[in-house]
Amino acid sequence: MKTAAAHSPDTGLFLTFYGDTVDLLRRTPNDAQTIIYPLSRRASIKDILESLGVPHTEVGRIVRAGQEQTFEKIAEVGEHFHIHPLSPATPPTVATTLRPETVSDCIFLADINVARLAGLLRMVGFDAEAVGREMTSSVTLDRAIGEKRILLTRNRDLLKQRRLVFGRLVRSQDPEKQLKEILNLYRLQDRIRPFSRCIACNRPLAEVDKKTVIDRLLPLTRKYYDRFYQCTGCGKIYWRGSHHDKMTAQLERILGKMQCRWRLPQDQPIPDQARHDGDGKA
Repeated sequence: MKTAAAHSPDTGLFLTFYGDTVDLLRRTPNDAQTIIYPLSRRASIKDILESLGVPHTEVGRIVRAGQEQTFEKIAEVGEHFHIHPLSPATPPTVATTLRPETVSDCIFLADINVARLAGLLRMVGFDAEAVGREMTSSVTLDRAIGEKRILLTRNRDLLKQRRLVFGRLVRSQDPEKQLKEILNLYRLQDRIRPFSRCIACNRPLAEVDKKTVIDRLLPLTRKYYDRFYQCTGCGKIYWRGSHHDKMTAQLERILGKMQCRWRLPQDQPIPDQARHDGDGKA
């Protein structure tokens, strides 16, 4: 719950928040979305923002007197900082004052608390690994940093770790809304390639000759389908099968109102993984 706080400008600094950073504050700002923060110790602007509830990963720009600042800036009494959110106009592949280090592409690591988001990102063609239940916070951070993945989570404390550069505090609790949030934030709308990755393990799919997988197909599948794709990682087989209507309807529901150019390629399978029986996997 947010609490209002009024402090003297003579002993504090001014912080004005913009966009969705306001929603993260643990204190209620004034009508100008400004907080007067009491400065009783030497502290970086990063530490101050995070004490107010805003992980550094959620901040796109920090401006003081018209000049952009780094997270290491030591705040002084009377200074006025303008805190701007991440912007789709500045993807993580572009160097900024706050993040001179970049990533080569938008690839993701989804925390256990947004596990379904990983599957949806794979469904629309993006590289999204998932955190296993056995992974500690330290291991999760190591993997995100080591593989240069954007960490997606609803755990604020995890995102406050100084060594983490790229992350997102996912706002919605609904997986489909989460997907739209990520696609919009990182401007991925026009890079959507539905069903080009294995939903189970995240590896790309590759077309294979029917003869090479025919022994893994049920009789009706052998009879009615001729074009098959196989996961380059786990080996699952996919074809344009009975899941077509259900999965395309789900994509229409999620992406239909977004300003993006996506379509289902005619030569791409709607995933229907090879089975030996009704529920088992090949």
